[in-house]
Amino acid sequence: MSSAQGGGGGLPGPLRLPDPDDLLSDESIDQLDFAGLLALARAFIEADGVQHAATLAVRATTSDSTKRRTAGVLITALVQLARKKPKDALKSVKSVGESADPDIAAEVFLIRGIAMHTRRKWADAEANYRMAMMLRNGATSGLAAIQLGFLRGAGDEEEAAQNFVAATTCGDPVVIASAHLELAMLLHRNGRHDAAIDRYRAALSSPYPNVALHAAFNLAGLLRDSGDAQAAEESRDLLERIHATGHPAYAPKAAVDLAAGHLEAGRTEGVVELLTMGTTSTDPAVSALAHLHLGACLVDPVQADQHLAIAGKTGSREIKRAASRARKLRHAGR
Repeated sequence: MSSAQGGGGGLPGPLRLPDPDDLLSDESIDQLDFAGLLALARAFIEADGVQHAATLAVRATTSDSTKRRTAGVLITALVQLARKKPKDALKSVKSVGESADPDIAAEVFLIRGIAMHTRRKWADAEANYRMAMMLRNGATSGLAAIQLGFLRGAGDEEEAAQNFVAATTCGDPVVIASAHLELAMLLHRNGRHDAAIDRYRAALSSPYPNVALHAAFNLAGLLRDSGDAQAAEESRDLLERIHATGHPAYAPKAAVDLAAGHLEAGRTEGVVELLTMGTTSTDPAVSALAHLHLGACLVDPVQADQHLAIAGKTGSREIKRAASRARKLRHAGR
């Protein structure tokens, strides 16, 4: 359904779907069943193609098939959720009504649950998630279990973990990978690193960068900090693979970690290039750290001062203090 372009040794780069015009042609849509239409809509939304999902909804609602038309209404609700309009999404699923078809009923419960969750109506959200899970409808029940895990995670991490585990049994590989990532992060937060490592590895199979690359980056960090030489080598390999994808969110983070590793080992080759990529990160903490390292390792005093000044303005307190110390040391040495 979706393709991920990138040179990361199997890891997905920025998610790129085939030409939307091809996917939205009458011929393509006619080949999709109810589940396929919903899966394509979610792939569009995952790839920041909400408008394409909206177009898909319109096309589906003109189908000769009643079930495909219903899929169109439900896709409209997904689009409304993506646009942060939960009330409109509730109106859309209400128009579908009660359905004896388990495919439709499960999607209605899931979408209603997410809308209620967004509106902070916890009990209603939980009830709808549980109904979607009870129908055991593949990806939909798995997504409901993940959402219930999010809902329960604030107060009961053990129950959240149970729901993420339940999602790994839904049978849909894309949803299963997402569930493994959520479970891995929960285990990671609780210091259960060996178990987290296994789950991160399982999440690497996702076609979605926000799952696979997130898992790879966190896994690289755990392996690096394990103190094992072989694990450290695997960590570097993962970071290089993430860097090679060129993904705008994850490649700069990997570049900074690779550069830090080179500097710790006394190697300077390629460090400036890696840190320069790091400065393009949309994460201010990552970008500031890259500027700090550049300020410390560049020979040109003017360029070094410029990077340290940026780190001093945009970084955390720790980075600001480090940038200030580095500037003082540089000026004292002149």
